[in-house]
Amino acid sequence: MNRLIICDDEAILRNGLKSLIEKSNLPVEIVALASNGNEALETIQKYKPHIVLMDINMPGISGLSVIEQCSKSGINPIFIIISGHDEFEYAQKACRLNVMDYLLKPINKMQLISLIEEAIEKIKQKQLTQHILVREPKTISQQILKYVQENFSDPDISLNKLSSVFNLSESYITRIIKNETNNYFSNILINLRIEKSIEYLIHHPDMKLVEISEKCGFSSQHYFSRIFKEKTGFPPIDYRKNMLNKK
Repeated sequence: MNRLIICDDEAILRNGLKSLIEKSNLPVEIVALASNGNEALETIQKYKPHIVLMDINMPGISGLSVIEQCSKSGINPIFIIISGHDEFEYAQKACRLNVMDYLLKPINKMQLISLIEEAIEKIKQKQLTQHILVREPKTISQQILKYVQENFSDPDISLNKLSSVFNLSESYITRIIKNETNNYFSNILINLRIEKSIEYLIHHPDMKLVEISEKCGFSSQHYFSRIFKEKTGFPPIDYRKNMLNKK
C-alpha cells in the first residue's frame, strides 16, 4: 500500500482531501495529516511516505523548505503542491525541486485523483526498476550512465537527482558507477560536458561561450571557462582558435 501524507494548515481542506482520497478506492493509505511546516517535516521523516500533498504557505517553515530539507536528507517522496498562490516564482522553484505538479486552490477533485493515480504508476515503475536492477548492478550502472549522457545539459543533475530517478541510494550509485567505469560520477559528468563543449566550439564557431556553457549544463560561463582550462590547458576561445587554425 502506498503511504500518503496531507500537509495543509486549513483543517477543513485537510479533512476534505482525506475524505476524498479515502472514498476514491485508490491503493493509498493516509498515514498522517500535518498542519504546519515543522509537523510536515517530522511526519515525512517518520513515515517515509510515497506521496505527499504539500501546501506552500504554512506556519513554521514553508512547504518548499520542507521539500528542500527532505531532498537533502535523501527522502524523496512524490510531492504534489497545493497552493492558493498563483505566483510564477513559487511554481518555478517547485519545478527545480522536481515537484510532480502544482495545483491551485480550490482543488479540482478529478484532477487531484488523476495526479495521485499518475504518482502511483510512477512508484510502480520505480519499484520494478529497483527490483530488476538491484539484482543486476551492471545493468543499472549502464542505465544510469545512459541517463547522464542524455541529460548532461541539465544543470541540476546530481547524485541526489539520480537517487530520486532510480530510487537507489547515492552511495550505491557511486559504488556501481565506480565498479563499472573506475571513475566517479562527478568526473564522468564534467568530462562529458567538456567533450560536448569541444564539439560546439569546433563545429559551431559562431556560437557564444555563454550559449555553449548553458547547452552543456554549466552553471555559468565563468565556471565553464575555468573548468575547461583545467581540463584542456587552454581557455575555450584559445582552444577554438587553435583548432580552427589547424583546419
